[in-house]
Amino acid sequence: MNGMAWVRILIGAVWLNGAIEKLLNPDFPQQFAASLNAGGFVSQAPPWFQSFMQSTVVPNAELFAQVQRFGELALGLALILGLLTNPAALGSIVLSLMILLSQGGVRLGTGIGSPEILTINLLVALISLLILLSPAAKALSLDGPLARGRPRLAPLLTNRRTRGGRRSRV
Repeated sequence: MNGMAWVRILIGAVWLNGAIEKLLNPDFPQQFAASLNAGGFVSQAPPWFQSFMQSTVVPNAELFAQVQRFGELALGLALILGLLTNPAALGSIVLSLMILLSQGGVRLGTGIGSPEILTINLLVALISLLILLSPAAKALSLDGPLARGRPRLAPLLTNRRTRGGRRSRV
């Protein structure tokens, strides 16, 4: 197995860990809603994102908590198994950037505190971009057999074209 496949599995494990923590906490939806109502995950965000959070997410906080739980679970499992890796990597990028924005985004230090340029969420987004673009990240994945069975999907699933192109019908 190559290094990029291990990177894919590691990022999947990060998402799976977050999902398991949320799934094992039965109070997570209520805690998420209480945090949002108190201004958490909103106060540091850019104004346009604050508006989205306050108009859409805060009124439906418990629903968004469930989406967060199961979204992280789906991303983790998809990346670990290598099933629909490219859509999962794209989802990982989007979710990481949403979390990053809700925390205020990337900031330079003020001279008193350390700079927050390379946060964990930005790092996960950047690594997920590498997974998305790397054919090697699809090694030892369920996408390989899927791509062989459906050659037209190969570029989408594995970033490679399959050999042989057409299959004969009998």
